[in-house]
Amino acid sequence: MEKLFERVDTIIIQVKDYKEAGQWYMDRLGLESSFEDPKEKYIVLKVSETPITLHEVPNVTTPQNSCYPILYVKDIEKVHKHLQERNVQVEEIQADGSVSFFDFYDLYGNKLEVCHF
Repeated sequence: MEKLFERVDTIIIQVKDYKEAGQWYMDRLGLESSFEDPKEKYIVLKVSETPITLHEVPNVTTPQNSCYPILYVKDIEKVHKHLQERNVQVEEIQADGSVSFFDFYDLYGNKLEVCHF
């Protein structure tokens, strides 16, 4: 079968206020904005080849955790400590065979995960 998809274009995370969330992601996670659309109320943040798009959905009341990004890092302990120092809600580092990982949450309770293998 012919390859249908070239890449993942972006990962959408629904937030109550895209500007507030964008600032939180930049301040706490060190991400940079690559595009913002005030009319459509979203901001695109550079992570790697696949960015994260924070899209404002004012009536969202609970985080949409059925789909969440997993971010790979080289030094999981360093990143875990870095997030804790910036008052990010983080879970403990877990190990599952050859993979270490932990969950953390943005200001609206959206789950993200960090992994290392």
